[in-house]
Amino acid sequence: MLKTAVIGAGSMGRHHVRNYAEIPQCELIGVADPDEGRSELAEKHGCAFYTDYRALLAQKPDLITIAAPTTLHYQIANDALDAGCNLLIEKPVSDDLDKARALMQKARDRQLKLAVGHIERFNPAVMELKRIIDSGELGEVLSVNNLRVGPYHGRILDTGIILDLGTHDVDLISYLFNDRCHSVFATATKRKHNHEDHAVLQLSFGNGHTGIIETSWLAPYRARNVFIVGTKHFALCDLANQLILVYDDNPEGGNLLAGLRPVPEGEPLKNELTSVIANVVDDTEPLCTAEDSIYALSVCMAALKSVDSGSSQVVG
Repeated sequence: MLKTAVIGAGSMGRHHVRNYAEIPQCELIGVADPDEGRSELAEKHGCAFYTDYRALLAQKPDLITIAAPTTLHYQIANDALDAGCNLLIEKPVSDDLDKARALMQKARDRQLKLAVGHIERFNPAVMELKRIIDSGELGEVLSVNNLRVGPYHGRILDTGIILDLGTHDVDLISYLFNDRCHSVFATATKRKHNHEDHAVLQLSFGNGHTGIIETSWLAPYRARNVFIVGTKHFALCDLANQLILVYDDNPEGGNLLAGLRPVPEGEPLKNELTSVIANVVDDTEPLCTAEDSIYALSVCMAALKSVDSGSSQVVG
């Protein structure tokens, strides 16, 4: 039985707590959050509650989710690794590349797992879309366009939308291409937030392959869509509703090739946690490693530089 815990009991952390409590291989031993009012979450799931995460670390959990604000990730993760804990850090791994690399090296030195919560890789629709792409059914994939928009919820204060949501799509597009971009051009605006709240990123890969990300906190509705342009077929994936459509290349009508594709049922977060638990138990590499997340963070950092400079930035 793996002893698990969660640091940060906000909107995302609460779901980690619920899933750890439901997964048979786990014993949820504690939740830490500086807000005493969130102790009800621990009471609900029958575990201890701590306002100081260091008291939780003293209980020696085997695996900890860090779902605290991004600016706190480095200090908490550094302390947790010193305490000998395997980690799942909600993306982005840090708000600083040097700190992210330091965490990755410390985890390696201590032979501990450091996974990062790029949850879309574990969305059943993405898993099926990846299978379709890798099978060659769409032909050569020329572009992947992601739309991720919704109203601003008021919870994220320490970073803008590029670091908060853009990291999802940088990782997802690169995962679908099975490649890493070499440069990025980005534009962004700031309307309701103290950081950017609407952004468009263009990722340049090799062989003319392109990724486009449009992400916004200004939309009155929520959408999570991926559009794939291949040399044989076009695919549309609705991440929120876990739906996939594949179209033929008929210029007259774009008729459905095979209609709605079947997508296995499953909660992405539960899939992710189950996978990370298996990594710890079986001593295997996480599907999304710290190195993967550092790459996504470096792209987003380059995108922020592009916004400021008005020019394309090399990723590195």
